[in-house]
Formats: sequence, C-alpha cells, structure tokens
Amino acid sequence: DGKANYPVLAPRLNSLKEIKGRSLMLHAGGDNHHDHPEPLGGGGARMACGIIQ
Repeated sequence: DGKANYPVLAPRLNSLKEIKGRSLMLHAGGDNHHDHPEPLGGGGARMACGIIQ
C-alpha cells in the first residue's frame, strides 16, 4: 500500500508539523555526513521517495 513506519533519529526536529508535506528520499546505504570519501555522504543508490503526510 506504499506506507512505511520506521523510527528515525532527528534531534533537531521539534514537531512533525515542521516536516508535514515535505519530501523524503531513501538511499541504499548510510550517510557519513561528509563529502569525503564519497560525495553527498555516500548514501548510495536511491531506493524510494515520498511525501510526509
């Protein structure tokens, strides 16, 4: 049905209202939060995307 429910660590997020209606992109790998050694965090291939409702 295209729905997902998975816990996410987001320490700077104060309320879900802040991200409602925003897009989300899921990548195959983890993000190292740097452009070294891989550009854009090295997250790998795009797996899925969607809108937060």
